[in-house]
Amino acid sequence: MAYHFIAIISDFSGGRRIGWHYSSEDRLDKEYISEFFETVKKKCGKVQFGIHKLSTDSTSWESVTKKDSFFGDVAVTGDITSFIEVISRDKELTAYDVAKFVLSFKPYSHLKLQKLLYYIYAEFLLKTGEKLFKDPILAFKYGPVVEDIFYKYKSHGKSIIDYQEDATIKILTDDLVVTPSFMKVVSSEYGIEAVESITKVLFEYGDYAPFRLVNMTHQEGGPWQRAYEPGQNCVITDELITQYHQYAT
Repeated sequence: MAYHFIAIISDFSGGRRIGWHYSSEDRLDKEYISEFFETVKKKCGKVQFGIHKLSTDSTSWESVTKKDSFFGDVAVTGDITSFIEVISRDKELTAYDVAKFVLSFKPYSHLKLQKLLYYIYAEFLLKTGEKLFKDPILAFKYGPVVEDIFYKYKSHGKSIIDYQEDATIKILTDDLVVTPSFMKVVSSEYGIEAVESITKVLFEYGDYAPFRLVNMTHQEGGPWQRAYEPGQNCVITDELITQYHQYAT
């Protein structure tokens, strides 16, 4: 007889479920399991797990999937460090994560999406003092731009980006369904603040015409105007954003 303990999280970056698997031919070591939870909490903060215990005729993971197909698509590791690395990566947002979440609300043009991302970033920065994402915001000709988003969506030109997510995630019951982009944002380190910042900006500026937003970002003395050098794509620093928006809001 073998005993198994499995802690599962959803890896929204990789679009899969990740599990920490601990098995033993003797009774499971409760202290070792407690150490696992304490280590994860110390490194990653609060994490929502799906916890499973079962017994099979072997300590192998194959015996688990054979007994219950529910675990068939779970990528497992017995190494705590590797498991923590996945959690840490999933708690960090990229500008692309935020862009997908924005586009899941409503399709926008590339130009408008860039300006909305800038205002969302500024709102979050003022709210938390932290970066919403690590991607730098650059001063392009038509305003603030995240370069990674520029290359992902520039092929759309002036057209609307009709982004649709391929999957949904069921929470608790089949009646409560959310998108992977929402779960990625809300499960990040400052998830609630991120969602609040995104929804506030979309509510305030979501119906603005693209070039109205361009004109707003081009205000005299604003972060873009202070950073812009023709053809240089200079970084608009957090300091410039904070200095301007803490008085502009």
